[in-house]
Amino acid sequence: MYAGIVIDTNNFTNQTGVRTFEAAAFLRRNGADVTRVRKLFRDDMQDYKAKAAAIASAEIYRDAFSIGVCPSEGLPSPTIVCAQAANELLEIKGIKASVVMTEYHGLIYLSARSIDEVNVQVMMEKLGGGGHRTIAGAQLSGISMDEAKDRVKAVIDEMLQKGDIS
Repeated sequence: MYAGIVIDTNNFTNQTGVRTFEAAAFLRRNGADVTRVRKLFRDDMQDYKAKAAAIASAEIYRDAFSIGVCPSEGLPSPTIVCAQAANELLEIKGIKASVVMTEYHGLIYLSARSIDEVNVQVMMEKLGGGGHRTIAGAQLSGISMDEAKDRVKAVIDEMLQKGDIS
């Protein structure tokens, strides 16, 4: 249960309130092993390198949006690594939203993240996806990674132009 809270709140940084911390404290008092949970979430080396490659590949668009590509070759779950990289890119100063994409089973998966200023759900809906205000995604088919990146940029430009993003 404690592990679920850690995942759902991105290590207590997202969607947390007093009740979240009270529940975590209750679980800790009743034997939840924080060290065991931490070890449970460690990456294997191949995933870690792919996440690092996605972060290294990220370009900053319009001074506030990071767009990266996560390699998928040899990864059992590249979409998970893609989402983790999108989370990591939010740690960069000045980044309002991040989008990381990966190819998997013939589709391009997009993971979009923001902290508060950009509604990535609306962004991903414009690409046929959806999600939540700060966590969203989409799947694109029949296009290249460069075309997918161009579509993301076009959506950002459209939202900036309409004033949906400041």
